[in-house]
Amino acid sequence: MAKKKVVDKIEELLSEGLVKRGNDISFVFRRIPFGIPSLDLLVGGGIPQKRITLLMGQSNAGKSYLASQVVKSTQQNGGTAAWIDSEWSWDMDWMKKCGINTETILLSQPENGEQAFDILRALMQNSIDVIVLDSIAGLAPIAIHDENFSYNPMAWQARFVNQSLPRLVPHLKNGSAVILINQVRSSMGPVSLDAMPGGLGQTFFSHLILQVRRSGWIEENEIKVGFDMEVRCRKSKAGGQVYQACTVPFRTEGGIDLLETYIREFLDKDLIKRAGPWYSIGEEKVMGLNGVRKFLLENPEKFDEMKKYA
Repeated sequence: MAKKKVVDKIEELLSEGLVKRGNDISFVFRRIPFGIPSLDLLVGGGIPQKRITLLMGQSNAGKSYLASQVVKSTQQNGGTAAWIDSEWSWDMDWMKKCGINTETILLSQPENGEQAFDILRALMQNSIDVIVLDSIAGLAPIAIHDENFSYNPMAWQARFVNQSLPRLVPHLKNGSAVILINQVRSSMGPVSLDAMPGGLGQTFFSHLILQVRRSGWIEENEIKVGFDMEVRCRKSKAGGQVYQACTVPFRTEGGIDLLETYIREFLDKDLIKRAGPWYSIGEEKVMGLNGVRKFLLENPEKFDEMKKYA
């Protein structure tokens, strides 16, 4: 009799939606790809929806660009996207260059932190496919805005962000992929730590954390034209390759060099073999990386065939 009461209570909870079976369809989530093969492999196919992703790293390392590629991918597949610009740094021309359709993306430049989180929550409640908050470092609550500049209470930003993030979590069920961007700040201690403005709450509530940094310069004729962007998966509750990293070439005038990315993968997997300055692609031999680029561009069928094995 007692067992029947337990079963009846479980059925009551299920009917009210207070509990669900572990295989309920509501727990299924889709992914939004970056469109960068090695990076999509690192994160298990793309940025997860119904989850919070944190892009962290040094300034000017490509975090906002990576977020823009998720937006681009979303728009190309007919989805909706929003960008909350807490730094007031939105550059329409640059975003167009990144591939974003600026005519359809929703843009907000909030005046304070509370407004930013209110807008973010409203967008989540309306099931916007991907929402970018750029950045946590730019958030300041009203209590700080209204005070004079000498007012500087300890840990004000950390307290504000830590109190705000938990209020967003229940709204993930509506399907949004939330991307938070933040910068690594300098450490006053003897060891350089990956400290970020906004406190530890952002790492607790993020399901996927990607750290972005520059790992080397790309030069042409002794002029810096880009850099190698290293993306490391620091945490994942959504699959992927945790603690692993990938490196993608980023050109400041043209974004991610996908052709260069593929060439590096082909070399790693011996689809292209190198002997000194010569490169072998099947039975073909070309000189230098420029020769490889030219060959692949002039032979798209061979290029597409090689992609299948990359």
